[in-house]
Amino acid sequence: HQRHKWITPRASTAEAGTPITPDATSRVATIPYKDGSVDKTVLINEEAARAIKAANAERFVSIIDPNSAKLQKLLSVVDAGWEKIGVRNKNAGHHTLWPEAFAAGKALLEEAFPEECSPEFGGEVLNGVAFVNEPKYYDRAIDFMQRRTKEDFIMSKYNPLGRLHRDPDAIDYKSPGWMEAGMSNSDDYSYRYYNVWLLRSPRDPTGQAWDKPLVVLLPKNGGTQEWTYDIRRPEDNVEDDANKTAASQFKNAMEKIKANPMSAAPMVMQAFSTKKKEDKFEAQDANYMTRGSPELQPSDEHVWITAPYMIFDSFDMWHGAGQWQPEDKRDLRNGAPDPVAARKDSIKGRVSIELRFRARCKPGARPGVPFSPVSSAYRGGVFTPESVRPSDGLYD
Repeated sequence: HQRHKWITPRASTAEAGTPITPDATSRVATIPYKDGSVDKTVLINEEAARAIKAANAERFVSIIDPNSAKLQKLLSVVDAGWEKIGVRNKNAGHHTLWPEAFAAGKALLEEAFPEECSPEFGGEVLNGVAFVNEPKYYDRAIDFMQRRTKEDFIMSKYNPLGRLHRDPDAIDYKSPGWMEAGMSNSDDYSYRYYNVWLLRSPRDPTGQAWDKPLVVLLPKNGGTQEWTYDIRRPEDNVEDDANKTAASQFKNAMEKIKANPMSAAPMVMQAFSTKKKEDKFEAQDANYMTRGSPELQPSDEHVWITAPYMIFDSFDMWHGAGQWQPEDKRDLRNGAPDPVAARKDSIKGRVSIELRFRARCKPGARPGVPFSPVSSAYRGGVFTPESVRPSDGLYD
C-alpha cells in the first residue's frame, strides 16, 4: 500500500532539524488506517488534556495523573497479580478472576467520570464488558487483557494488534443476547464501556510509551456524529488472496520470518494446523463474518491523543497502536541523562494491561446528562449484534 504522509503544521517534530525534547506536547505517529498508514500529529500531556476539553469529550476519556494515589494502588494490585492471575490465565479473562484489580479500577472511574460512575451523582460502575454470560465460556472473556511483547508476534488475519477499531466490532466471542444482558433497562439507562488502560513498560522522556503508543481518536462533534468509515467484509480479504499465487504467498511468509524470526512459529503452526476451520472460529463472534469490519477513513479533522495511563470509552472511540517516528525515538534516547539505560528501555517493546468496565446512569433524572452515542444507537435499533453502526450517523 502507498504510504501517505499528512503532517499538520503544529507537530513539534515537523520542523526539520528540531530534535524532540522531553517537554513536547505533541508528536508525530504513524496511525494504522486501513489502506495505508498515515503520519499524524498525536497530542500528549497537557495538550492532550486541553484537546479533550475542546472536543467536549470529558465524558468519553480521561488522562490519569501518573502521581494519583488511586492509580498507584491499582498498579500495585496489577503487578502483584500479573503472573499468578494474568499470565496463568493466558493474559486475559473474566473480571471475577481478579476482584481486587476491578475494585481499584472502579475507584479511578468514580473519580474521573462522577456523573456516569459515582453513586453520589447517580452513576454506577459494573465490572466487565459482559460479552460472555455463560460461565462455561468465561475463559473466552476479555474483561482484562495483558499485552506482553512476545504476543505481538501472533497475528490474526482480520484483527491484527494495532488495527484501528472499537471494541464491539472486533471478532472476540460474544454470548447470544449479550447486548440485552449488558445494557439492561436501556430505555432508562445510558451505558458507557470504559477501558482503563495502563502502560507497564518504561516511559520515554516525554512520559509516553517508547513504542506502539495507544492512540485514541477524539469523538466527532462531542459524540453526536459518527466518523466516516467503510465496512470491509472477510470476502474482501479472500478476493485479495485469490490474486496471490501460492509462490508469492510463500515468498511473503519467508520475508516476514526473515524480518522477524519469532513470527515463524505461529505462522508455521497455522499452516500445518489440522483443526477444522469451523473449530478455529467457534470461540469467536458468530456474527463477525456477516457484519463485516468497520474501517476508519483518514480525515484531516481527526484529533489523536495518547497517554501512559488513560480511561477511554472503547465502544465509542476509535483506537489502536500507533508507531512513533524513529528519529524522535533516537533523539530522545541520545538526549536522555543515561543514553545506555534509555536504549535498553526503548527496545523492550510495549507491555500494557487494560481492564474493561460498563458504567450506567439515568439521563432522564438529570438535565444536561446525555445518553451515550452507543446507547442512542442501541435504543434507535442501529446497533445490533448483526449490524455495524452507520458511518456518519447522527445521534440526537
